[in-house]
Amino acid sequence: MEKVEAVTRMQNYISNNLQSDITLNILANVAGYSPWHSAKLFKEFTGKTPFEYIRMLRLTEAAKSLQNKNVRVIDVALDFYFSSHDGFTRAFSKEFGINPKKYTKVRPPIKMFIPHPVSDYYKMIMKGEVEIEKKLQLFLLK
Repeated sequence: MEKVEAVTRMQNYISNNLQSDITLNILANVAGYSPWHSAKLFKEFTGKTPFEYIRMLRLTEAAKSLQNKNVRVIDVALDFYFSSHDGFTRAFSKEFGINPKKYTKVRPPIKMFIPHPVSDYYKMIMKGEVEIEKKLQLFLLK
């Protein structure tokens, strides 16, 4: 349970600090493990590296921000810690299949990343709500 709580703390930190610099050392400090071990635990429990998770969550929150017609793409890019308009556009296009400028005009449905706290999933397993042999497969599909 200690490892689950460590990953949950990292998830919470990421969610609360998306518009700040998030390093592996910071996450390791939050988790209470070494950077290597923290990254390993995070990937084991979420199916994503910390930086894949951060990127997907930032892009999802950026997409939500772009739904407001009064924002500029460059402002959203910088708000979510992308270093340039071009880098943000490439990442957004790769993730959602549409560039951010077009998304602001057309707003097609896109598959946004919705993180699930590891602790909630672990509680479902402990209560027997999820079959043990399917637990990893089910969790990784989220």
